[in-house]
Amino acid sequence: MEHKNENTQPIARIVEQLGTRLEAYRISRGIKQADLAARAGISRSTLMRLEAGSSGTIDSLVRVLQALDLTDRILDLVPDAALSPLDPMSETGQRRMRVRDRKSDQPAWSWGDEPGQ
Repeated sequence: MEHKNENTQPIARIVEQLGTRLEAYRISRGIKQADLAARAGISRSTLMRLEAGSSGTIDSLVRVLQALDLTDRILDLVPDAALSPLDPMSETGQRRMRVRDRKSDQPAWSWGDEPGQ
């Protein structure tokens, strides 16, 4: 199921903004690219690409965020799905392992199927 949002920015623009923010944060802390790359365990060219918003991996991004002491914010990117008032499985404490199609005993409703018409 694809979720479309009219306010969604192109992925390239989001990646570019993230890279710009990484660079600005690094500079505001007075850290050279070579030093941050060494702390993160990545090459300087990889850091340059991340900051330029041109390419990178999740692994490289997490390494850079850890090196910038932003580890506490990494997991805030995706909400914890362990407990949800909308998910009946949350009440049992069991983690969902897969998603299945919902089966219904009743046929799908459509306009014009109302009783009395």
